[in-house]
Amino acid sequence: MTELKTVGMYREMYADRRKGRHDELPSLAESFTDRVIEDRAEIAAYMRSAPGVFDVLDVLTDLVGGTERIMSASSLISDGEWIWRVDSVHYLANYGLDIPEEFLRHVRGRKYTPPTEVDDSDEFDSAVLQYF
Repeated sequence: MTELKTVGMYREMYADRRKGRHDELPSLAESFTDRVIEDRAEIAAYMRSAPGVFDVLDVLTDLVGGTERIMSASSLISDGEWIWRVDSVHYLANYGLDIPEEFLRHVRGRKYTPPTEVDDSDEFDSAVLQYF
């Protein structure tokens, strides 16, 4: 089975769904850091431009600021190895949240250029649906 690594996905994003779902994800509140990520903007640009793999028509309120509305927030994006949500990009770009070193190395190794498409197999689709 295809295993996708998550980035910028937090338990609180799934709080209104089945209790206990995605307890393995980090807490948003515990993910703030003082660590400076010099290329945070480039990382966010990579995340924004990777292919969408599951579209959701929703509007969610920013979990940190509480006022900004994020269109299609639950939509999923992937580069074939990692998966994240549209609102993940918002949080990682706008707040001092930590980004896993493994993901940073991955994006830098790709020279900030995501693939234009990802695997379209039943196995990949099944892995994606774990996060909706």
